[in-house]
Amino acid sequence: MTALLALAACSRTPQRTVERIALLPFDNLTGDAALDWVSTAGPAMLAEELAGASHVVAVRETSAGMAALRGASQLLHCTFTQRGGALEINFALEDVERHRMVSTGSAAGAVLFAVSTLARALDAGAQPFSTPNADAAAAWGRGEFERAVMLDPDFGTAWVSWIQQTQQSGKAEEAVAIAGRALARSSLRSPLNKAQIQLSSALLRRDEAARIGALTELARLAPSDGGALLGLAEIEQRHRRFSAAAEWYRRALAIDPRDGAALNGLGYALGEGGDVDGAKKILEQYGQKPEQAVNALDSLGEVHFMNGRFADAEKYFAQATARQANFLAGAPLMKAAYAHWLGGDLAGADGLMRKYLDLLTAANDRQVVWREATWLYATGRRDQALAMLDKTPPDQAAAMERQRSVWRGEVHPPEDLEQLKKIFEGTNPAVDGLPRTLYAAALAKAGKTEEARALLKTWPLPESAVDPLLQSLLYPQFLELRKTLGIK
Repeated sequence: MTALLALAACSRTPQRTVERIALLPFDNLTGDAALDWVSTAGPAMLAEELAGASHVVAVRETSAGMAALRGASQLLHCTFTQRGGALEINFALEDVERHRMVSTGSAAGAVLFAVSTLARALDAGAQPFSTPNADAAAAWGRGEFERAVMLDPDFGTAWVSWIQQTQQSGKAEEAVAIAGRALARSSLRSPLNKAQIQLSSALLRRDEAARIGALTELARLAPSDGGALLGLAEIEQRHRRFSAAAEWYRRALAIDPRDGAALNGLGYALGEGGDVDGAKKILEQYGQKPEQAVNALDSLGEVHFMNGRFADAEKYFAQATARQANFLAGAPLMKAAYAHWLGGDLAGADGLMRKYLDLLTAANDRQVVWREATWLYATGRRDQALAMLDKTPPDQAAAMERQRSVWRGEVHPPEDLEQLKKIFEGTNPAVDGLPRTLYAAALAKAGKTEEARALLKTWPLPESAVDPLLQSLLYPQFLELRKTLGIK
């Protein structure tokens, strides 16, 4: 068992929901513009010191309204003044639901001391900030990250910020080099910053093993960091370890039950693993978010479709279309047509496809003729599909000639077993239809029929080919392969 799977297995008891505190910008009442940097740096320092806390999740927000939208249960309001050369931070913790202050207080001293005192007041398990150097902290707070590192070479947060700044400037190689310099320091503070730097480096170098290691360490060091948990969930999902993915999503939801990405991801992980009822329950919960109501219906349709429950899939796609006809350029209506056809009624499916094509025509989609031809070929009408291509605009002639070559059998998809395995494993499960089908065919040809049958258990979604010109081959090959292998 890998370290990643082992950590997921040890985390199957859901954590209790923790307090989600929104850290708002500090209000500078000193009248000294030289201290404006504390307004944004203060919340950032607090967030880092509270990152390992088990009872609170501290997130930075720009306004109370945004914090409420993102599900914060408490708001931290802070102002700061100066007295006798020392900084005094006054804070008030507001309960969002009850609209009243539940705690107030103050912390005085140098910036680093005052912020750390406040952090410990919010959670006794708060960790010290990653530099004791006041000048380095001030340089970092003003955005002078390289100078901050010069003042304190072990200032982990400054290294993290410098790497991010360099990457965002489009200097990926330089960012990798900076990360290497930081990680070479055995005395680098803190373990959390080290894991953050390792993650940045892994992403820049596209090293998935290193990325998994860094995310796993972040999940251990900051158990309330939903971002690390979602990252691990997505990796497990992409590798088709759906049960492990579901566990990571559940851990993220234990921290924030309103996390839309976690709800949707969990719904798909359960559906891709064959638990339709579990997926339905989660996606219906996801759909209770007003802004996700239509997307949840489309997701419900896809989960039922991939599990061969075509009548249910069509119902959800129809509901999504009724709510918002142009959602995803009408894709739910197109998927409803495929669901109706696979449910056994081609004539009725043609009617739904016509509505979809009319929608595209009204939107001036210049590929509408090609889309109709693709539908005809996918549903077993090759000659009609070829004839339809003659109606495509002249500027699409080159692409349509390639499409004709595909349909005439002059262009062949890859057939090599190892090559197909690599393509399949590198494709997101939600859009792996053609790679999975071709890989299953190669496995069957090699005599590995049970492996092939396992890949054909889940139905591919429409328009899930890497190359659109090969999309129309998906269902003919998938259906023929299921028939050959005796799958009903």
